[in-house]
Amino acid sequence: MAASSSSSVQSRPHNQVFVNFRGELRKTFVSHLEKALKTDGINVFIDENSPRGKDITTLFDRIEESKIALPIFSNHYTDSHWCLDELEKIKECVDSGKLVAIPIFYKVEVADVKNLKGVFGDKFWELVRNYKGDCKGAKTDKWIGALGVVTKKFGIVLTETSKESEEIDNIVARVIEALSGISIEREREIPIDNHDAGDEETAECASDAPLPPFGIETRLKQLEEKINSYTDRTFKLGLVGMPGIGKTTLTEKLYENCKGKFVRQAFLPDVRELSKSGMMDGSILRRELLRNEDVIQEVVNMKPESLKTHLLLNKSLVILDNVTSKKQMEVLLGNGDWIKKGSLIIITTSDRSVIEGEVDDIYEVHRLSARDSLQCFSHYAFGVVNPVGNFMNISKEFSEYAKGNPFALKILGGELNGQNKAHWEETLRRLAQSSNKTIQDFLKISYNELSQLQKDVFLDVACFFRSGDEYYVRCLVESDLKALASKFLINISGGRVEMHDLLYTFGKKLASALASPKELPSEGWCRLSLNHNELDALKKAAGDVSVRGIFLDMSEMKEEVSLHECTFKKMRNLWYLKLYSSHCHRQGKADCKLNFPDGIQLPLEEIRYLYWLKFPLTKLPEAFDPKNLSDLNLPYSEIEGVWDGVKETPKLKWVDLSYSSKLSNLSGLLNAESLQRLNLEGCTSLKELPKGMQHMQSLVFLNMRGCTSLRVLPNINLISMKTLILTNCSILRTFKLISNNLENLHLDGTAITQLPTNMWKLQRLIVLNLKDCEKLEAVPKCLGKLKALQELVLSGCSKLSTFPVPIEKMKSLQILLLDGTDFSTLKVEDIPELRRSMNGISSLQRLCLSRNDTITNLQDDISLLCHLKLLDLKFCKNLISIPLLPPNLEILDAHGCDKLKTVATPLAILKHMEKVHSKFIFTNCNSLEQAAKNSITTYAQRKSQLDARRCYKEGHASEALFITSFPGSEVPSWFDHRMIGPTLNLKFPPHWCDNRLSTIVLCAVVSFQDEINSFSVECTCEFTNELGTCTRFSCILGGGWIEPRKIDSDHVFIGYTSCSHITNHVEGSQGHQKCVPTTASIKFKVIDGSGEIMNCGLSLVYEEPNHVVIEGDSNGTSSGRDLSVVESTVSSATRFLSVVLRYLWLGVLFFSVFGFARFYSQ
Repeated sequence: MAASSSSSVQSRPHNQVFVNFRGELRKTFVSHLEKALKTDGINVFIDENSPRGKDITTLFDRIEESKIALPIFSNHYTDSHWCLDELEKIKECVDSGKLVAIPIFYKVEVADVKNLKGVFGDKFWELVRNYKGDCKGAKTDKWIGALGVVTKKFGIVLTETSKESEEIDNIVARVIEALSGISIEREREIPIDNHDAGDEETAECASDAPLPPFGIETRLKQLEEKINSYTDRTFKLGLVGMPGIGKTTLTEKLYENCKGKFVRQAFLPDVRELSKSGMMDGSILRRELLRNEDVIQEVVNMKPESLKTHLLLNKSLVILDNVTSKKQMEVLLGNGDWIKKGSLIIITTSDRSVIEGEVDDIYEVHRLSARDSLQCFSHYAFGVVNPVGNFMNISKEFSEYAKGNPFALKILGGELNGQNKAHWEETLRRLAQSSNKTIQDFLKISYNELSQLQKDVFLDVACFFRSGDEYYVRCLVESDLKALASKFLINISGGRVEMHDLLYTFGKKLASALASPKELPSEGWCRLSLNHNELDALKKAAGDVSVRGIFLDMSEMKEEVSLHECTFKKMRNLWYLKLYSSHCHRQGKADCKLNFPDGIQLPLEEIRYLYWLKFPLTKLPEAFDPKNLSDLNLPYSEIEGVWDGVKETPKLKWVDLSYSSKLSNLSGLLNAESLQRLNLEGCTSLKELPKGMQHMQSLVFLNMRGCTSLRVLPNINLISMKTLILTNCSILRTFKLISNNLENLHLDGTAITQLPTNMWKLQRLIVLNLKDCEKLEAVPKCLGKLKALQELVLSGCSKLSTFPVPIEKMKSLQILLLDGTDFSTLKVEDIPELRRSMNGISSLQRLCLSRNDTITNLQDDISLLCHLKLLDLKFCKNLISIPLLPPNLEILDAHGCDKLKTVATPLAILKHMEKVHSKFIFTNCNSLEQAAKNSITTYAQRKSQLDARRCYKEGHASEALFITSFPGSEVPSWFDHRMIGPTLNLKFPPHWCDNRLSTIVLCAVVSFQDEINSFSVECTCEFTNELGTCTRFSCILGGGWIEPRKIDSDHVFIGYTSCSHITNHVEGSQGHQKCVPTTASIKFKVIDGSGEIMNCGLSLVYEEPNHVVIEGDSNGTSSGRDLSVVESTVSSATRFLSVVLRYLWLGVLFFSVFGFARFYSQ
């Protein structure tokens, strides 16, 4: 892992993408994403170690160098401050216009990230509580601000059902599109005047400059490529996009570019208004096509067949702008038999469904890039393409608000022209609450063309379900969303329902205008999104039949509020009710602030969605009618049962009763035959599941984590179930199969003693987690028949005394965790099943055998695991030797193997790997012999040289190719340069840097204090040339582990890093020799822990035996020597003489006690 930055532009990697993520995604989603990006030639920076593995300032440098940031939000993202600190820097760079952020929501609710709710929010607030740094409040505000800014960006959402390969392709496409936009922007970039000015400065138009073609060149080129591919026949092209996105402007420019190629041209603007006027018929287009002909009247009076023959004489260019129905096209174009072959017809519309099936190709006009948006806004606000004075930051906020919509940018910029900054700030504040009047009127044109059902769905999404799962929203609103998506009023991306900010604020404003109580919903329904200051609106709405939805955020309520029992009684048309706290922690214990002292009446026969945090009653009222209910959420409630008896729930698909600690009866749900997800996590009073659940044949997901009273599972078969979570059901002693179609089975922390013998039926099972099943003594051999199993976790099964299964048939197995098991009667090396299986489980990528005291040796067959990437041997106290390792191993962790003495020579099979970065850890291996250490470093050097060639060819940024560590108190003698202390200052002779220089080897000897910590050893290198230009890079030489460790003695840390960042810069520069670094400053330090750098070293490795003079700092102990470059073409006699002279020189140095020297060749 390394980071790189340079003051020389040439040394920075081009098109660099910075990926901000939590470590649990490193080996899965992030690694696949990295591969896809690199396959498309995109340079990407991935922090390869754990989040603590690098000084945050180094990562900040990498962020500043990057053009695009991909923050990947997952449930564990907020486990550590590291990700949030990086995000804070990303936000800073986004604000300054130096970075484009594309957020990725990986299997986490977008709303949870934005509102800090759910698991994501719980972990965030827990992190805040435990934060030990200075200025805790200010730091929290910065994190929240960064989340607020970045999550507003148009991102990509991956759900549990998403196909990751497809979504990765989408991400790569977005990155390529963004990089293309950045490239074009920078070609025409104009320096920005950022001088400070007083607040009274006004934004005045500097000139009447013509409108620059913001982003239009790229779009025109793409359109012309489409058009040119259809030269042999008449081509119908549809242009689609949201209102105001620039379709008309683009077609006008395209018309000007193309009209010279056609004898006849016709541009009909705003067909929608033409149709409303009643003046549209088939002749209007023909007259427009013939307007330049001298005999137009004669032609117009021709009979239809004669007119058709006349029109067929020449090709035509026809543009129909703002078409809103297929009928309009039918009236204007007819059957098209009058159009000559080779003509071009372009139709623009804001409704994709209008042209689907009617045109040959469709081009979607996307929003402007960030740079184009800012320049477009600035043109109308200032008359120049960049903000002036101290208006830069606020201009970016307006540009961000418009989200690349040219019409909005034009309106906002024009209205702000000539106004002072105070007016700008007030306008921006108002926009957060409601949209601009002109923009709102413009968008209302499209809204008014919707049916009443479509209007209701649009406002429901705007008020309640923005960023919701598509299937989920569709079920709640009981309508297909495709019509709104076709009209670009919503956007369905990655299975999520998104909405442009302009449409969102328009919808919210319109909904609030309709929110006054009324008897009948003739103007639309009333929707209330309230906070603690707006409870009066809820009280006034009591009895209002037109209320469709109420969302009340109780997070800021300071005191208890009592409401009348009839508050909701007359809201018989209420569809959505959500009483929640945006600050509720997962384990929140706060009292409910909303009380109903006389009970609650909830007839609510139309209710689709009911979310009530800390519901105060022991059950839902008898009058509650769930016949239309789709989602029931009562987390942390007081309920003991859902309702009395069994009620009809034909539409109920989601139930969440998590942490309802008094819940003991689920019989009320037995008619929920459509139920798909049931969350009972933390229901500590629930002892059993009813046998009637057999009828829940749609149930896919059942979570009973932490149901500590659960004793037994019923004899049922749920054919749709894919995920069953019984984690920490601590008194569950017997497990029964309740579905043969399980894909994920979590039994970790249960009291089971054995597994059923019919486990072989789980032929779709992917994950089997038995971690910490401390009473499990054996597992059936039939597990070996689970051909789909990818992950088998047996960690902490301390009574498991025999090797579990014959795994040779597990062709899909990728993760096998056996740490903490007790093979008291058998040793791993004596297990024939494992030996026979090595070749059969070549798919294995991660093998964990740590904390197993019975292991003394590993079998040689382990080298057959050709896909193994991680081998964990930590604290195998009796391990003596390590055999030849497989070729693709990235991480070997042998920390704490006290008796380990020898390793194979060579240590591992050497070959090109998919990933070029490796880490072999031998910390606290205090018995390791010198020959073993030599084998480790020899393999590291050879592998680094092999990978360095690839880095050189592919232009990778500098990262540590290989790092290793083992006990020791001295820098190995073969290092070219060694120094006492943490710093090396070097001077280089001419010609030292060429393409044969493959790697730089860095070494630090660290002395540790007697304590446990999560340290990292970092090296920062700064190379300076004659021109004073510096190339900087950093790399981690070791440490950075997730779990803290105690290091018993002095240790040697060695890292091999590529030189491509130096050689590429030098070779790509004019005045080659002046760009060659002549000096270097190398500094080592221990971060995130206590330790002292005692000694350090550096060596240069060439692909041929070349050596150079390296002069040491006069204040240190130098090992410098005068070694001339030995070329492979010199004669054998010259080579012999050179060797003799070298050894004479070494003798002189030795006897004069001048320093250390040695002959080093590769």
